[in-house]
Amino acid sequence: MENKKNVLGIIKKLSVNRYIDLAVFIFLLAFPFFCNTYWIYVMSGIMAYIMFALSLDLLWGYTGLMSMGHSLLFGAGGYMIGISCAYINKADWIEFDHLPWFLAPLSTEIGAFIMALVIPAIISLIIGFFMFTGKIKGVFFSLITLALSGVAELFIINQSKYTHGNSGITVTSRTIISNAKDARMDDFTFYFVVFAFLILAYAICLLVVNSRVGKVLQAVRENEARLTFFGYKPSAFKLLIYTISGMIAGLAGVLYVRTQGSINSTAVGINLATLVLVWVAVGGRGNLTGAMIGTLVLQITETKLNSVFSGISSDFAQYWKLVLGVIILVIVFVIPKGIVGTIVDAQQKHKDHKRKEKILLKEEAISHE
Repeated sequence: MENKKNVLGIIKKLSVNRYIDLAVFIFLLAFPFFCNTYWIYVMSGIMAYIMFALSLDLLWGYTGLMSMGHSLLFGAGGYMIGISCAYINKADWIEFDHLPWFLAPLSTEIGAFIMALVIPAIISLIIGFFMFTGKIKGVFFSLITLALSGVAELFIINQSKYTHGNSGITVTSRTIISNAKDARMDDFTFYFVVFAFLILAYAICLLVVNSRVGKVLQAVRENEARLTFFGYKPSAFKLLIYTISGMIAGLAGVLYVRTQGSINSTAVGINLATLVLVWVAVGGRGNLTGAMIGTLVLQITETKLNSVFSGISSDFAQYWKLVLGVIILVIVFVIPKGIVGTIVDAQQKHKDHKRKEKILLKEEAISHE
């Protein structure tokens, strides 16, 4: 009985965004049972994007590091799988017999999956080491990561021998490990594979932000100079979270490529890098929930608007972006803290109001006595 009371007490103390998280996961779990194959396919891609947004929220929302080139890590993970699939299945554009030594693990399926996680982590580690030890932060960090994303896009285009340039790479296999051309799960089964990885990524993020490391990261965001005064080394914590964020972004890239069946230079480019910032900003940063809600709402809206405008006329097909842009601007100006951020603030104000009422009642009781 006491255990039940303790559990209920913990549940009552949860913030409103944790209840929203639960509602999102229940929605995603039930979604394929009520929708057609097309929407199952679309939602699988959106869940991969949600993982990508979660990885950015760790960096921007909790640490205050606004990376404007996070797509570099997303695309790096995806391209490891793409190059491996093209090489193993001997795609018609492949003109080399052997992969270079630094890409040799891509010749095996397990090696490709490991590389898809390790390479984004290594890229994060290298970039982070030079940036954080050099005490680069704020707008300079954002601009440098933006430039790196642009450079990465050009690099992918120029290295067409391995990346197939602007044409991109087709990935016919739809599994997690196997790169064989005929290895393919149906949309319904693969949806739940992506869902399972989303739960895993969310659990890792939640574990990190609720740990001592997470509290230090929030202190870095609020006042890095004061944290240094207390004997902490902010650069070490920022490097750690950047590496973890990179690995999660790489995994999101893997799942997206498997879901969509292709990858091209836009996966590492500035367009996607800015889109994920918008998803997190609209949802509300610094609580994980906002990253999920922002991505879910905007991606579903984008798909619906694209379908509606394309159905009217081919001349109207391009104008859905204008409508989406107006919706985003309205949200940002009306609720600058994002959808979830505004809800969390409202809950906090309600709690503060109740606490003040209790204090006043106690003071009145004491004065009467």
